[in-house]
Amino acid sequence: MDNQRNNRYDEGTDNRRTGAQPHRSAAQPGAYSETRRRPVSSGANGEIRRRPAQPDPYAENRRRSAAPGESSEARRRPAESGMNGETRRRTAPSGTRPEGQRHRPDSGAYPEHRRAAGTPDTRRRTSGRRRRKPARKHYYVPGWLFVAVIAVADELILHFWTATDFVFGRFLAVLIFALAFGSLLSFVTALFPPKGQKRCAVTITAVLAVLYLLEYFLTDAYQTFMSFGTIFAGAGGVAKDYFTLVMTMLLKNLWRIALIFLPVVLFGLYGRCRKVQWNLRSCLGAGALTLYLLGFCMVQWVGIDAANFSSAYNFDSAVRSFGLNVGLALDAVKSNSTEDNPGFVHSPDQQGQESRPQQGGDPTSESTAETRPEIPTGPNVLPLDFTALANQESNSAVASIHSYVAGLIPSQKNAYTGLFKGKNLILITAEAFSAEAIDKDLTPTLYRLANEGIKFTDYYQPAWGASTIGGEYSNIVGLMPTTGAECMKEAVQQDLFMTMGSRLRDLGYYSIAYHNHDYTYYGRDQTHTHIGYDQFIGRGNGMENYLTKAWPESDLEMMQYTVPQYIDHQPFSIYYMTVSGHALYSRKGNSMSAKNYDKVKDLSCSETVKCYLASQLELEYAMESLVSQLEAAGIADDTVIVMTADHYPYGLEKSSTWGNSQDYLSELFGKESNTCFVRDHSALIIWSGCLEGKNIQVDTPVFSLDILPTLSNLFGVDYDSRLLPGRDVFSEKQPLVFWPNKSWKTDKGTYNASKGTFTPAEGVEVDDDYVGYITSLVKNKITYCSSVAKTDYFNYLVEPMKNGVG
Repeated sequence: MDNQRNNRYDEGTDNRRTGAQPHRSAAQPGAYSETRRRPVSSGANGEIRRRPAQPDPYAENRRRSAAPGESSEARRRPAESGMNGETRRRTAPSGTRPEGQRHRPDSGAYPEHRRAAGTPDTRRRTSGRRRRKPARKHYYVPGWLFVAVIAVADELILHFWTATDFVFGRFLAVLIFALAFGSLLSFVTALFPPKGQKRCAVTITAVLAVLYLLEYFLTDAYQTFMSFGTIFAGAGGVAKDYFTLVMTMLLKNLWRIALIFLPVVLFGLYGRCRKVQWNLRSCLGAGALTLYLLGFCMVQWVGIDAANFSSAYNFDSAVRSFGLNVGLALDAVKSNSTEDNPGFVHSPDQQGQESRPQQGGDPTSESTAETRPEIPTGPNVLPLDFTALANQESNSAVASIHSYVAGLIPSQKNAYTGLFKGKNLILITAEAFSAEAIDKDLTPTLYRLANEGIKFTDYYQPAWGASTIGGEYSNIVGLMPTTGAECMKEAVQQDLFMTMGSRLRDLGYYSIAYHNHDYTYYGRDQTHTHIGYDQFIGRGNGMENYLTKAWPESDLEMMQYTVPQYIDHQPFSIYYMTVSGHALYSRKGNSMSAKNYDKVKDLSCSETVKCYLASQLELEYAMESLVSQLEAAGIADDTVIVMTADHYPYGLEKSSTWGNSQDYLSELFGKESNTCFVRDHSALIIWSGCLEGKNIQVDTPVFSLDILPTLSNLFGVDYDSRLLPGRDVFSEKQPLVFWPNKSWKTDKGTYNASKGTFTPAEGVEVDDDYVGYITSLVKNKITYCSSVAKTDYFNYLVEPMKNGVG
């Protein structure tokens, strides 16, 4: 047997010397080589025969366990020459299997290079020799509980950060709805297994953190909560124009960001969940339903904010009254609902039809009486029978609006009807304009226009909750914006035939609209050509070559460029949206403030207020240029300039966004601006050269929704006063100014809806039911504005007018 073994060794040695394949056959991968020991058998003549080569069942294991980068040849140990020339193999390293021993998967005998390869078996066998890393410490926190706590905490934190005054009933409603919302989210989270529960909890709380922080920053900057539609409508412009400001705001509020996000991060790193039983899931679901019902019942019982759920819904008011979670839910329902019955409050309008004395001077006096035609009489209506339309309409929402309008009493034509008939019109919405920006010495042109035309002593531009576009909408369309920054885009889906632009264009007026900032901002390039203007020109489609590149752009340069384009095309109807007065108010943040700063540097006020007034000086110079060009062309008496603000200068309020450490708005007004009656008080200019010396003054409360019916009456165009929630200020209609939260002001007093208190005007006494009656009027007007936008109501009136229904 020893001889046979030596012969086989010699044979293997000869093969290596002659260059023959020493081990495995290349033609048969996995087969034993000729030099490996195989069981032998005896032949017929006693010779030794080898069995045929068989596939190697462990070849694949050897191949996988080879050290990285090591070839199969490296696993074969070369033979060494021993004494007397015999051939022997190198001694196997310690830990390897002996020669001839087959590999067993569970064997502990592995070469060192195989251990290094890191096979699963190797790791299992060598794990005891390595120091294991200490396991991360986890804390078992129920994911459903974490979500509930975070949802309630975020809601309450947002409420305390943004509340202007504390009302216990409102806070209680926010708390109950927050608990209900947290229970609902915890129920959803509890439906998942432990790992899925953690992922769900982290995702939900991260999304909540983003939403609540975003709403806080928007409220800090614009003093109003904004729906998703409003945010997306202006997001592109904000990101482009205010990138530096946004980054500064984030850096200043890192502690707020950390406060909201830190619990989410810690739970994501160390939290671990357990399986939730179905009995607990049922309790969470039942708890959410019970809390929501309790919240709704409480709101109805308190009664102050109940209308925010339906007839008087407004996103900002809903969030302040019920919390962000309810506000977003209501916004989703309201924006996707088209067949809701508006639900007008039954309140006859006759009580508002008081006979009022004519205000100010007599427009028919002196030379005007000789040139004016005979004063018309009768109601301001269109040939529409709303009762008949309501009976014929199959859409219940539209039929309800028809019925509401049919019950209203129209205003009557008066001594001012047609005063401006045939004259040119220039309508201006001035960025952040205010009555406090008008000064006899500092802004003589603005002072002249405000005091020598029709003088308004108690005018308001409510903060509608849609920033600039909301103010534009109320000034031009004559309706309250109820859909945020989307109001104008949604409005042009219907026929806005009663805007001054549409009415005058139908009479053959040359019409064009201008803006000295990006012409696509808020989609004005698509909207303004649908509200009565044949062209809309801004920076980017024609005006950029005439404006100095700066932020904000110059109102003066816009006026110098544009007036020559239309001054020879009479009669004309022109619209301007200015931008020079935009926040923020510093020499670095507003190029117009820096440009005009020398004119205000000696004023006795703060630096921020000085910069605000300096920015408004550019509007003063623009109006000076406009009036000078009209007078030079000899058409000042034949042109009417109407100007008011888009919103109050919110860039002066205490705000980390605008870098204000104190309330500069109160400094500008000279008194606390913590109520809408002070904050939104503004200026309205209606001037024409033909009015100077007439001493026409309006002392009753007036607001932006009154502009369209007043101008319609003054220009003598056909309109239906029942279709506009505002009033002709020279009519006998009840003076009424209202806000989205249903606060209001009349000539008899003010009603603060946030506190539910009425303050009568000096020396005035009212009946016990007066407050309830006016409040019902306000609710109906808000409901009407919302329903018109939702149903595209004016489209339903076009055909009846053509067919003469009435």
